[in-house]
Amino acid sequence: MTNSGTWAVGNRLEQDNTGTAPASKQGALPPRTQGRTTGVGTAAEQQRSRAVQRLGLIGSGDEERFDRLTRTAKAHFGVSSATIFLIADDQQYLKSFVGPLHRYLERNIAFCNVTIQQDEPLIIPDTLSDPRFKTNPSVVAAPFIRFYAGIPLRGPGGWFVGSFCILDQDARDFSRNDLQKLHALANEAEVELNTPWCHSVVATT
Repeated sequence: MTNSGTWAVGNRLEQDNTGTAPASKQGALPPRTQGRTTGVGTAAEQQRSRAVQRLGLIGSGDEERFDRLTRTAKAHFGVSSATIFLIADDQQYLKSFVGPLHRYLERNIAFCNVTIQQDEPLIIPDTLSDPRFKTNPSVVAAPFIRFYAGIPLRGPGGWFVGSFCILDQDARDFSRNDLQKLHALANEAEVELNTPWCHSVVATT
C-alpha cells in the first residue's frame, strides 16, 4: 500500500562528522521520504542502533506525552491496541501502549522490525493472508494479531528508530482518511521522541 497522506515534516536533520546535529538545526526533522533504513547486522544498522540509544528512552517507562497519543489512536480507530515501539539491538520495546501486549518482544518476530526497513507505512489488512506474517507467533498465538498498520518513526540523524502502530484481532480495511489520521498521530509521536534528544544537544553545545 502506498503513502496517500502528507509525509513532509520540518527540514532535513543535518549532521556534522561527529554525528551530532548542529545547534542551529536542533529540533528539525527530515522529510519522511528521506528516512534512513538499514539491514540488520550492517554498518548502517549500527548507526541506527546508536540513534536509538541517544534517545535515552529504552526502559524509561510510561510518559503521558506518549500515552495520550496511543489512547487517542485506540479510541479513534476502535482497535484493541495502539503502540509506540522502539527497536533496540535484539528486542522491541513498547515505549507506550494500550491493549493486551507485553512491554518487551524479541526483535526477530516484531512487526515493527519490518516497518523500519521501509519509508512507506506497513499496512496489513489481514495477517493470515500475508505470507510474511501468517505464521508469526503473535498471529497464531496471543495476542492473535489479524490487523496491523504502522508508520516508521525517525530519531537522531533521520534513522528509523521505531514505529507508531495500531493492531486488532479482526481483519479490517484501512482507508485513505485512516492513513492520514495515523500519519498525524505518528508525526506528533516523532516530535516527542526527538524532544529530549534535541534538549541534550542544546545542553552540550
